[in-house]
Amino acid sequence: MRKWFFGAAAAAGLVAFGLAGCGDGGAKTKVAQAQQVIIEAKSVAASGCVRPVETTSCIVVKGRGGGYYDISTASPAPDPAKGVAISLQGKDLGRNTECGRQLTDVKWSYLNIQCGAPATTASLDKAEKKAE
Repeated sequence: MRKWFFGAAAAAGLVAFGLAGCGDGGAKTKVAQAQQVIIEAKSVAASGCVRPVETTSCIVVKGRGGGYYDISTASPAPDPAKGVAISLQGKDLGRNTECGRQLTDVKWSYLNIQCGAPATTASLDKAEKKAE
């Protein structure tokens, strides 16, 4: 009788220990898997004139759909003052900034296309004074 009691208690303890281990191990595995989710970057190609965004340090290029791509992470960054369009490739990770859709790993080159001067408040003031 004693042998049976100790055997049953030992078996019950092993089963309980095993089930408890499975429950924690499964939860930890799910957490570990959730932390390992990687957002796949979408490759983007665009071309256009580089524009600074007033009151920010952003540099943007207008995309096909009318939205803007924030290419401020480009290093080196294109110079909007040159007034020359660029061709670019970058990765879209799905993040929006105050200036547009952020691109990372931006590679760009100047095109032989001149852009119009960006309208600033100073140039608008001069145009209004001439009209008067």
